[in-house]
Amino acid sequence: MNRLTSIALLLAVAAPAVAQTSSIGRNFTRQQSEETKREDPPAPGNPVLEKSSIIAVKVDPPRRYKVNDYLTVIVREQRIFEADGTANARRQADLQSELDAFIRFTNGGVGAAQFVRGKPNIDYRATFNQRNDAESEREDRFTTRITARIIDVKPNGNLIFEATKEIVHDDEKSVMTLTGGCRSADVTPDNTVLSTEVADLAVSVKNTGGVRDATRRGWIGNIYDWIRPL
Repeated sequence: MNRLTSIALLLAVAAPAVAQTSSIGRNFTRQQSEETKREDPPAPGNPVLEKSSIIAVKVDPPRRYKVNDYLTVIVREQRIFEADGTANARRQADLQSELDAFIRFTNGGVGAAQFVRGKPNIDYRATFNQRNDAESEREDRFTTRITARIIDVKPNGNLIFEATKEIVHDDEKSVMTLTGGCRSADVTPDNTVLSTEVADLAVSVKNTGGVRDATRRGWIGNIYDWIRPL
């Protein structure tokens, strides 16, 4: 009888603790559980891990974004372009003609003309050979970080955002704009997203100032490139 009483007491003491907490903290008090259900459903747990591990960590639910929230876009764009081309062209034209007879007006009639210096003739030959070899190689890299503001949240959770960054140093001014969209699942826990995960990415960088004016081509150079004499 004493043994059964001891077991009953142990179960009575352990039951409330089991009902309130678990190894990964999924169970709460009834009041907390009701509030959680109304606000945000808890993330699904792992029953096997929950039963076998006492140090399991609760999986945080995915973050819900709203309009005017902010996220950081890490721009890492690298493009490598290589192209080789060869063009061969050959044209040849031959033209030969000879005049055997021609009319001649005589007294009261028409006769044949006599070619005293030989028959008029044309012998023409033209040959054109052209070979063009072209090789192009270009590598562009652009790396920066910019914080964007969410302007729309789609029903499926996709985020549409835009960003503007302006830097002024003395007389130099740089303005960068970025627009695009991504899935909310692609945003990392530190609230960043890579530009490779951004759809419809559009990045524009415009610089003004003395350095830009010094490196910009003049109108004579633009005309020369447009004409391309060589």
